[in-house]
Amino acid sequence: MGEFSTEQNFLASVSKQEGVVFSEEGVLRFTFWDYGLFVAMLGVSALIGVYFGFITKKKQDNTEEYLLGGKKMSIFPVSCSLIASHISGSTMLGVPTQIYAYGTQYWMFVICATLTLLSIVYIFLPTFYDLQMTSCFLYLEKRFDRRVRLVASSMFAVSVMLFVPVIIYVPALAFNQVTGINVHLVTPIICAICIFYTTVGGLKAVVYTDALQFMMIVGATLMVMFLGVGITGGFSGVWEAAERGGRLIFFNMDPNPRLGSSFWSVSLGLSIIWISLLGVTQSSVQRFLSVPDMKSARKSVWIFTLGLIFIKSCCIFVGLIIYAKYETCDPYSMGVVAKLDQILPYFIMDVGAKIPGLPGIFIAGIFSAALSSMSSSLNTLAGTIYEDFLRHRFPKASEKQASSTMKIIVVILGVIQLACVFVVERMGTIFYLTLAINGITAGALLGIFSMGMLLRKANTKGVVLGTILSTVVVSTIMIGAQFAQRPSPLPLRVDGCEGVNSTIPSTDQTIAEEDDMHWIFLISPMYYSLIGFLIILFVGYPVSLLTGGCDLPDERLLCHFVRSREFKERQSRKEEEAKYAKIDQTLKDLEANGKI
Repeated sequence: MGEFSTEQNFLASVSKQEGVVFSEEGVLRFTFWDYGLFVAMLGVSALIGVYFGFITKKKQDNTEEYLLGGKKMSIFPVSCSLIASHISGSTMLGVPTQIYAYGTQYWMFVICATLTLLSIVYIFLPTFYDLQMTSCFLYLEKRFDRRVRLVASSMFAVSVMLFVPVIIYVPALAFNQVTGINVHLVTPIICAICIFYTTVGGLKAVVYTDALQFMMIVGATLMVMFLGVGITGGFSGVWEAAERGGRLIFFNMDPNPRLGSSFWSVSLGLSIIWISLLGVTQSSVQRFLSVPDMKSARKSVWIFTLGLIFIKSCCIFVGLIIYAKYETCDPYSMGVVAKLDQILPYFIMDVGAKIPGLPGIFIAGIFSAALSSMSSSLNTLAGTIYEDFLRHRFPKASEKQASSTMKIIVVILGVIQLACVFVVERMGTIFYLTLAINGITAGALLGIFSMGMLLRKANTKGVVLGTILSTVVVSTIMIGAQFAQRPSPLPLRVDGCEGVNSTIPSTDQTIAEEDDMHWIFLISPMYYSLIGFLIILFVGYPVSLLTGGCDLPDERLLCHFVRSREFKERQSRKEEEAKYAKIDQTLKDLEANGKI
């Protein structure tokens, strides 16, 4: 009874603020305007799929149109699509929660973004663009053999199948907080709309829907950020509150791998995840190859990186704003929100209810982020499954039949991933769960492509053995970690709530001494991908050397600065000859037309 009274005191304390709206049960809820804007966003996403699937003259009836948009996509929508795909609902909810509970160490992701940009622009993108392959996994078949291609494709398929249920669950969790509607009633709607426009519209529908959703993400984040700043004493007030609460952490140089986040885990571990997800996975490569030329591809990477830094920085600042708002009266500690991941939706309803439609816009933004990530994953995975596992079984299939098959695969995948949501809701917080799932395969995939492009002697035996060992080790750590005690949040206060005068105790991101789990299961999920990457390199390359190395069939399979001098000279001569041949042909055409 005491706990119930404390919660009611909390609700009474926040209800004194102007504009806060409660349901009969005392929980903040959506209004008519919120529902209207939310439904409008979902409707527009579906209409884009209808346009590209049924109305536009250029139907998605061949693999190049369906997967690459005819290779005529514009730089800006492709860049927006990349950002929207990476800024999933996990970012929109998970990052502010991470900052609220654990501090600003994650802001060092700027280092990750810089390393990712350099890796893509100077290593991976030039190689993929030179080869112009529909599937980046086809590269592995050319570089090694079909076994490596199938291993990598299988790993990618597993990672997507594990990750997409998280993407689906996140906005449903937020929607549950602001409407009270059961998570499992919302998730089928999300899946149905996303499956529809991804199936009928192909990459063009995905990219343009992503671009629209990106605008919603930016607009919703900025509106909430500036509204929050206004009620928490301005930027200086937010910063001072964060400093008082010990949230301003940028250079925690403690090398302890058990810390949830430190300078090393963010700058090293997170960099491997990002380079893998953005540099060598099919979803990103597919978009880079959808623009007309290499110059456009590089521009799209630059725009993407700057946009990513901006959006993530805004999400981080939103986390600080939430902390400033609830510095002395934490809703999670009081039991008003069931999970820390629901703190942002609660904050939106708290501060935005007095502006008609604002909560609806922001929750629609979270759904937009989820839909963009899910649609990109479905489109990419359908293409990967068809290209790598089915195409060779149906050699006489027409392009239209191939496109139809991929659409069927999208529907099947969507239904399977919807069922997996029941498993996700029983696991940990969104931020660390996302890192753990990505970590299983991200390091190994990056290791495979890095060995192929940077190490001339790497061969199939070394890559396969390294990949198996890497995946087994990281999967074992991830599964064991589900039973380990997790780092506690930084101190959360409730002494500012009516009738309460205490502070929730915290172990300040340390692991309790009585935890009898082996230390390896206590490693931060940010290190999972780094562990996988190092295992495949330190096992795969020595095995390659011991088993005879590799004779390359084509030096274009190597990164440009690893290629031999003789090959570069031959390529330079060919480019010069092609240039002069083009000039000669132009002169002949002009002469034939009587213009010279």
